[in-house]
Amino acid sequence: MRIPYGMIDELRRSVVAPQAPDLVPAVEGRLALRQAGSRDLPAMSRAHVQLLPIGLFPSLGARFIRRWQRTYLNSPHGVGVVAVDTAAPQDEVVGFVLGARDHAAYTTELTKDRRVLVPLALAGLAALAVRPHVALRVLRTRARPWIRRVLGHRATVVRPARAGSVAAPQVAVMTALAVQPEWRKSGIGMMLVDRFVELVQETGARWVEAQTSTGPLGATGFYERLGWEARTHWSTPDGDRVRTYRCRVGRAD
Repeated sequence: MRIPYGMIDELRRSVVAPQAPDLVPAVEGRLALRQAGSRDLPAMSRAHVQLLPIGLFPSLGARFIRRWQRTYLNSPHGVGVVAVDTAAPQDEVVGFVLGARDHAAYTTELTKDRRVLVPLALAGLAALAVRPHVALRVLRTRARPWIRRVLGHRATVVRPARAGSVAAPQVAVMTALAVQPEWRKSGIGMMLVDRFVELVQETGARWVEAQTSTGPLGATGFYERLGWEARTHWSTPDGDRVRTYRCRVGRAD
């Protein structure tokens, strides 16, 4: 089966060695951070759809998002951390962060593994089949660029790296950060970011990047308060304005 190239392109834009310990005390003992696992995916996927609605993937529903998030948890390059309310039944997830310690390596691994990518692509097509308004939006905003990329991808000749060339620095990407509304301004978002940065720095990342909408649903103020550097901004195929923020975590060149 041929994988739709548009799916690969969306994955690239969405844009493990030591992971989070089982439990890290936080906020007077009531909240804790721990490594995300399969048991957390239902809560994480629902939160992603509800709290991070920008982009194509959230519009495909929680079932698709859950399968997509699992690719990070199953990847040696993935990082996932949840904040849980230990006073609630079954440690309720109140926030999460998800991403890759080496985004280029994660994307390359995923696009080469048909055992993972084919089911993900089929899940995306199934979601579109029951969401005709989303399918129409995809055809209107993405079909032509995807076709051009497919043709360009076929025409590209891959040349071997030159001897003595310097490898690009490892860049981690924080793909998703969400905190339930009732827990905002409690410091959970900053704690999750700090933990993510700590984990990717331990595995050699030189930079961490995150993308957010510049509109009312975005978090530009949050990243600016953290001191992250504002980088490029652009319009998505759906017309949303998005900005990239970057934070240096490795030693200077």
